[in-house]
Amino acid sequence: MRATRKAVTSLVLGAMMGITAPAAGLAQEPRPADAALRACGAAVKSGNENAAKRAAADAEREYRSQISEQAEDVEAHVLLARVLVQCKLPFASMMGQGRLAGESSEVLEQALAIDSTHWMARYTLAMNHFHTPAFLGRTADAIREFEVLVRQQGSRADNPMFAESYLRLGDLFLRRKRTGDAVEVWRKGSALFPQHAALRERLQAHDVAIAPTGAAVDSSTMRPTYALEGLVVTASAVRMDDPRSGVAVRRLDVLTTPGGAADLMNALQTAPGTTAAAEGSDLYVRGGDPSEVPVWLDGARLHYAGRYETLNGSAFGILDPAVLKSAFFASGGFSARYGNALSGVLDVETEGRPMMRTGHVALNSAQAGGSFQLPLGETLGVWGALRATDATAMLAMHGRGDDFAVAPRAFEGMGAAVWEPRSGTRLKATVLMDTDETAREVDAWGFNGAFRSRGENRLAALSGRLMSGDGRAVLRTSVSATSRISDFTFGVLERERTDHGTTGRVDAELGLGARGRLRVGIEASALDAEHQGMFPRTDDLAPGSPADRHDEIASASHVGGYLETELAAGSRFGVVAGLRADRLPGEDEWTADPRFAVGYRAADWTLRLGGGVFHQGRWRTRYAVPDSLSPAGTPRSAAHLVVGAERQGEPAVKVEAYFKDYGQYVATGDGPRIIAGQATGADAIVRWSKQQRLNGWITYSLLHGRVELDDGRVAPSAVDVTHSLTGVAKLTLPSAWQLGTTARIATGRPYTAAEGEPNGDRLPAYQRLDARITRFWSVRSGMLVTYMEMLNVLDHANVMAYTSGGTREQRAIPAFFADRTAVFGFSLSF
Repeated sequence: MRATRKAVTSLVLGAMMGITAPAAGLAQEPRPADAALRACGAAVKSGNENAAKRAAADAEREYRSQISEQAEDVEAHVLLARVLVQCKLPFASMMGQGRLAGESSEVLEQALAIDSTHWMARYTLAMNHFHTPAFLGRTADAIREFEVLVRQQGSRADNPMFAESYLRLGDLFLRRKRTGDAVEVWRKGSALFPQHAALRERLQAHDVAIAPTGAAVDSSTMRPTYALEGLVVTASAVRMDDPRSGVAVRRLDVLTTPGGAADLMNALQTAPGTTAAAEGSDLYVRGGDPSEVPVWLDGARLHYAGRYETLNGSAFGILDPAVLKSAFFASGGFSARYGNALSGVLDVETEGRPMMRTGHVALNSAQAGGSFQLPLGETLGVWGALRATDATAMLAMHGRGDDFAVAPRAFEGMGAAVWEPRSGTRLKATVLMDTDETAREVDAWGFNGAFRSRGENRLAALSGRLMSGDGRAVLRTSVSATSRISDFTFGVLERERTDHGTTGRVDAELGLGARGRLRVGIEASALDAEHQGMFPRTDDLAPGSPADRHDEIASASHVGGYLETELAAGSRFGVVAGLRADRLPGEDEWTADPRFAVGYRAADWTLRLGGGVFHQGRWRTRYAVPDSLSPAGTPRSAAHLVVGAERQGEPAVKVEAYFKDYGQYVATGDGPRIIAGQATGADAIVRWSKQQRLNGWITYSLLHGRVELDDGRVAPSAVDVTHSLTGVAKLTLPSAWQLGTTARIATGRPYTAAEGEPNGDRLPAYQRLDARITRFWSVRSGMLVTYMEMLNVLDHANVMAYTSGGTREQRAIPAFFADRTAVFGFSLSF
């Protein structure tokens, strides 16, 4: 019991011991009771309970006497509050500690009622809230008080204690998983207090360099942005929790968006730039296939980032949101840092070194999981996460047990060890493993039976970062090994593919004065794939249909590098220009890709223009059943041009128009050969995030995709989803309830009917409405969240594809959530 009491005491006291003397420049004349306050502080530090109680009694008596004599003595109120929490609280009972903390805050609020601008009174109150255990729900109060202090201080830098407001406010934002807001606050504080070591360390720990003048400059090579004065240059890019964008995806969006399944890749499909071409986690970006949008994790490129893969994509992603630190998603015109990608890129970074011990457990009707973060001393920390899924009970609850011969099941694990021996230096080892399987009863391709799929992913990555003391230079390195097994069995199809990859890369960045940066990097990869099993010759998979045995091993390699510079002319104009060269997997020739981005800010609006040339090798991992009717071909080049505008404010608005020209197709499949392709369109989002009750966003995508065939015909592309509209709304209700809904509607994808023109027909329009009700609870150990979610509320039977097979009878393949499905569960953070 005593150990528990001390743990809670340390949380409540925290940095209060650091203000036992009045702040320089804010102090009043010493009082007789001040000596008793100092004595009790020393006694607490030495563990002398009796001495602390005696000194506390003396100090409390004197300060209360002063307040009774002069009720408007603000200093006496502040000092009395400090006696309560610094001297009496450490040795109080659990119940007594809560009472003393509350009494101290009441005294400070009285002081602020007398003088609302008294800095030390508000700072002490803010620190009370800051160190109160999270389950008491004072984090929001602490944020509010520190925000008042920051506004009150303005641009003043004449007192070193003022830096603490920026430091603590950023820590609170980080506690709430608002990493972008935390970095922005630390950035402002560091600009005013360039010598403040803790602010510098916070920024360096989040890969933000410090300019020699003290102005914080974003040093991340993970995204092509220019952070001086908050100007983001690159179009078609969004970074999770980016405070410079009012339309950026938030971490909370990933966890609470109705229908998003707490899955990053599903959540991104409610953002602009993606197309609702299929139900699941695959990212279809502006007319491109998911294979054109690679996913990176801690410097390693994943072979495939989905679970429960079928011939029409996967249902969920494999990235556990509980351990994600940041995510950068680009849907076009992206940085020269990224090669071997045609349409977009998703670059994900997991958590860094844990700063405090935390835990998280979650359970719902289909999944159980948990995660932890554990600091090991001052320089080392580890974290881990596990998830196990079995949908048997959920399917049985909805009468769908017979739909699956094997209900979807999976087991996933991620973990890392992070070592930071000194400021600016970090070494991180990350591992990931997952395995999944399912067997769904399907009547397609001339066969009625169970489509069995199995997948496995493995990843091991070692990454390092070295930053110079002044923040001008940053060096990052990574080496990784990855593997993926994909196994399908259906009728005569028995296909297993095993991919292995080994990658190494080095990225460097150098500050060019206060208004520019230079980036350079190289990478090399070795790939191999083993195919084995029975592969059908036609789209008829019924037993006895023609099929061939294949046992094949193939290999490829990738070597590439880039050079990129980023310059700004004042705070309104910035430009990024880069050049990339690659010898891509499956190719013999080198490619050269020039790329650029320009940004100009005028008041609340930022105008952007970007584009360039992009190449990707013919080495792809996706399998398709032979189809002699649908257009076929794999593009290896694309030219992008993007123009857009973004408005900050409420609501935030972002609109972009794009043009993409595909070329250098190689023949794949049995259908009419594609020799060229184009995608043009526009994306828009309007987001409300500052309303008292109702917030959310609406996204719209317009796409016109066409392919040219070798016989001269022009046909719609396979992902020509003309219109996509998504709306997300979240209503905050009294007593910590939240009601949310997500509505999606999209034009059906093109497909080729048995007697029709290539991609001349369309699937039915996609329609889905999801709803979620959530209750947040402050409990003794932390925060409890309970929820119930209804997927496909209207029970609309969406169709993912039509097939025929030997009979040529058209058959629909239903979506994974073609029936109304309820999911309920809870999560607990502590």
